[in-house]
Amino acid sequence: MKILIASAKGKLQYSMEFAQALERLGVEARCVCDRDYYALSEFKILKYLPFPKLLKLIKQFNPDITFTDVPFYTAHMAKLQTRPLVVFLRGDMWTEMVWNRGRCPSLPHRVLLEWKHLVQSYGIKKADLVLAICGWLEKRIKNHLAGYPTGVLHKGMKPQVWDPQYDGKLFDLEHPAIVGVFDLEIYPKVAGLLKFVECAKKMPTVSFYFAGSGPYMNLARQNISSNIVLLGRIEKSEVRRFLASGDIFVHPSGWDALPTTVMEACLMEKPVIASNVGGIPEIVMDNETGYLCDVADTSQWIRRIQFLLDNPKAAESLGKKARQHVMRKFDWNRIAIDFMRMLTEKKTNVH
Repeated sequence: MKILIASAKGKLQYSMEFAQALERLGVEARCVCDRDYYALSEFKILKYLPFPKLLKLIKQFNPDITFTDVPFYTAHMAKLQTRPLVVFLRGDMWTEMVWNRGRCPSLPHRVLLEWKHLVQSYGIKKADLVLAICGWLEKRIKNHLAGYPTGVLHKGMKPQVWDPQYDGKLFDLEHPAIVGVFDLEIYPKVAGLLKFVECAKKMPTVSFYFAGSGPYMNLARQNISSNIVLLGRIEKSEVRRFLASGDIFVHPSGWDALPTTVMEACLMEKPVIASNVGGIPEIVMDNETGYLCDVADTSQWIRRIQFLLDNPKAAESLGKKARQHVMRKFDWNRIAIDFMRMLTEKKTNVH
């Protein structure tokens, strides 16, 4: 079998790891960045125009399946060549579209946003199989695409990249230090962080550090307490060092699918406390590999944090269990096997 994987630039590394896992199963997989096959890709406004280069790639490689996590023109070009199409979604694009409309600064931006959404929507509807990154998202997809074949394909991780035994120089943090990696891109997600501020205010002797940035950075800065530090975005290469520097990892998100940072913290054997929202329970098993909290329950967050600070042995045990759980559940080889099985089990023409 031959599979062409067209990936978003920011997710290309994960897609390449997926392709490598498929190749270990005997699949001939080719992974490309979708933007490399769009016309005038360096121009922000025009980068979504179709280009014959993409059609040529599909025709020459002649895949049995085209797999894409960006259902723009890759989806349309695949169907022009009558190739079975699998679309992989990492978020609820329909709900996110509603939020994004509210922060478009100008008419041209709104027009571009609507165009992108229209192209994506048509692309998804051309799919023979729509895969969600978590079970929570699959349910939401079914609400928008009733009757479409769907499934769940978790994103894999490479545990060896996240060795918890870090022997380099750590971040200079005040301890006890609670850390989190948190993009401020979507308001309902940021709303969880804003609610968490009440928790921080009631724990004045504890320091909280969050890495990440986004359109809502100024809003977050205006509402944080004095013991919360917003570090801004840090380089991917620095995330492991940052996680190693903290005592506990928290993820007080108001909205999430399958956050990579939570899996990374688990692999770093950090005790994790996260919101009980979206697909996070598919990563964190409450009271077994971490703790899940109601995003608005300040007292619950405080109890969990204080317990782990007071019981370092329990925190260490929780972290080790978290790593083992993520290694088992999000192993790329297992995910590739699950994907191939879905191709035969789902009632589609992609097998």
